[in-house]
Amino acid sequence: MTDKEDKTVRQFVLFCRTALMYEKKNYYNERKHMAERETHIETLSLKQSGMLEKIFDTYHADYFSVMGYEIGIIDGDLAQALRKLPDKKIQIVLLYYFAGLSDREIGEIYGIGRSTICDQRNNAIKKLRLLMEEMHYGK
Repeated sequence: MTDKEDKTVRQFVLFCRTALMYEKKNYYNERKHMAERETHIETLSLKQSGMLEKIFDTYHADYFSVMGYEIGIIDGDLAQALRKLPDKKIQIVLLYYFAGLSDREIGEIYGIGRSTICDQRNNAIKKLRLLMEEMHYGK
């Protein structure tokens, strides 16, 4: 091996060592950062552990299919009230509140104006409110 090849090999080895050293530092810094932010499940309070059940218990969720996506509704009363609405209004409500689309974007999907979508969504919310009040207060 010539001196130039030997120098190139040593430079490459030094580069690899340096890269590995910084990768190791980044790994340990990331682990430290995660340890500061994460909490073990055993250390959660009773109230916090009760919240976990709501997050992870999607077995009892009612699923609605909207634009090829399955949207799970955990609240049984809301799901029951939604099922009493026409399909188009269900989809408008779910696209707006759960998928995060704007009235304009929903209007583009259905080929109608933003204000029409806004009116239909507001009417659907009023109907949902009435249906849920009937379920709770027996009107």
